[in-house]
Amino acid sequence: MWLERLTVGPLAENCYLVGAPAGDELVIVDPGAESDRIAAAIAASGRRPVAILLTHGHIDHIAHCAHLAEQYGIGVWVHREDQPLLAGPQWPELAEALAYRPCPEPAGWLEEGSPVRFAGLDLEVVHTPGHTPGGVCFVERASRQALVGDTLFHRGVGRTDLPGGDGPTLVRSIRDRLFALEGDYLCWPGHGPETRLAEERLENPFVGARARYAPW
Repeated sequence: MWLERLTVGPLAENCYLVGAPAGDELVIVDPGAESDRIAAAIAASGRRPVAILLTHGHIDHIAHCAHLAEQYGIGVWVHREDQPLLAGPQWPELAEALAYRPCPEPAGWLEEGSPVRFAGLDLEVVHTPGHTPGGVCFVERASRQALVGDTLFHRGVGRTDLPGGDGPTLVRSIRDRLFALEGDYLCWPGHGPETRLAEERLENPFVGARARYAPW
């Protein structure tokens, strides 16, 4: 899988451009801010955007969906359980800082067991609630890579103290869904550096085999 990461906005959110290695199309994942910079990266790639995919509906991941959907004439896809988060800015002060615009009505829903096929990719949708009710991860088995949103971080896990969050649910999502993937995967999170799934299974201080802290 071809991938380019752009860290955008005041919360240093990771937006991703992904596509087939030799293709001429791409998908935008979590455009949380700085749509002009995202558009410049798209132009430099020589690829054509065909869809916007959201790992979840928090404002720092969706604030520039409308900008890019309008610019390129493409649809937005999200899990149905996070639709309420798209209805309006969750934090008005942050919305202003992010130059937020309301997200368009989704073109479709991301569902467990229904692969997403855009830009030459076959992405498996793994529903991982806990950070938000409709949080998902995108797993690309051919290249053994996963876009994990705010579910899992390098030696960390997503927050659950925001509306819709639930700690025990997040732990189950990570241990029963992500850690259950066979073998190792390169994981690309919503904030911070990439990590390896095999390392997190062992070393993550909250949910790994050597966990030192009870997350909740």
